[in-house]
Amino acid sequence: MFDEKKQIKKLTISISVILLIFLIGTFGYQLLEGWSFIDSLFFTVITMSTVGYSMPENISTITKFFTVGLIFSGLTVVLYAFSSLTSFIIEGEIFNLMGRRKMMKTINRMKEHTILIGAGKTANFVMLNLLKTNTDFVIIDIKEENIKKLIEEMSAYEVPYIIGDVKEENTLLYAGIMHAKNVILTLPSDVDNLYAALTIKTLNPNVSIVSKVNEPQNVKKLIYAGIDKIVLTSEIAGNRLAYLATKPNVVTFLDKVTRAGEVEYILEEIKVPETSWMLNKTLREIALPKLVDLIIIAINKKDNKYIFNPNANHKIENGDTVVVLGKEHKISDLKKIIKEENYI
Repeated sequence: MFDEKKQIKKLTISISVILLIFLIGTFGYQLLEGWSFIDSLFFTVITMSTVGYSMPENISTITKFFTVGLIFSGLTVVLYAFSSLTSFIIEGEIFNLMGRRKMMKTINRMKEHTILIGAGKTANFVMLNLLKTNTDFVIIDIKEENIKKLIEEMSAYEVPYIIGDVKEENTLLYAGIMHAKNVILTLPSDVDNLYAALTIKTLNPNVSIVSKVNEPQNVKKLIYAGIDKIVLTSEIAGNRLAYLATKPNVVTFLDKVTRAGEVEYILEEIKVPETSWMLNKTLREIALPKLVDLIIIAINKKDNKYIFNPNANHKIENGDTVVVLGKEHKISDLKKIIKEENYI
């Protein structure tokens, strides 16, 4: 499924063939002539390399035929194996293999990460936002050239990726689907997104799936497949066009706090841990704007009900998620502070 497997197989076969021929030659001379292991190995090496030392005296006819066979092996099988091994090193495949193994170790260490499926135009914007929010993620696409094109402008980042078909379970397992928190489907076909969702939910029913959909009539089908949130591309485009025409300042503000790039303020949602010092305290007692200079936009309750612009008497409860607006480094401070048990 991956080029890495082909490279490992190619390297393993080349080394195995070389070792096998050397072993056959060494043990063959030991058996036929009763030579020591070192003498047998030495004569095998000079025979296969066609160095041209003189033939030992009094060797049997069968040993001569055996030697002829070794010479042909040295000229064909071993020569091919050595050329493959040399090509593997010179062409840089061994370095690519080492890079892939390092990347797989990085992916294997990920927990609660996001899997981005598809490396098209939509994925470009998704990836920029994931990088902006320092979210761990893995990209999956069936074509390596799609991924290379997607990340070529991100040379400053090491973007982990998997090359494979998401309809195959092994591809998702390599991407850490069992430990993932979210999956984002950006495949160009609604049918492909549908089949991908079915495979994902089979492996990990608890993972959250967000998918784009091109045709409105396919929305229900994707919901039946277990997709949690669906983005209808035509609807998003239509709403944006209408708002740009009627409420341009609102769109400009939202762009500044939600789109990737060098922006001063961003929107972020932070779930309050069960052990946080903020639990059962009012917003007045917490004094978040004074504490970390952030504005509370809304609070998402456990039942997924939003309380927008909560007043100072609102009490933080277990399961609440706080939606805040502020500078990125201030939000990072809040993420650390909110985990404390006895901050105040």
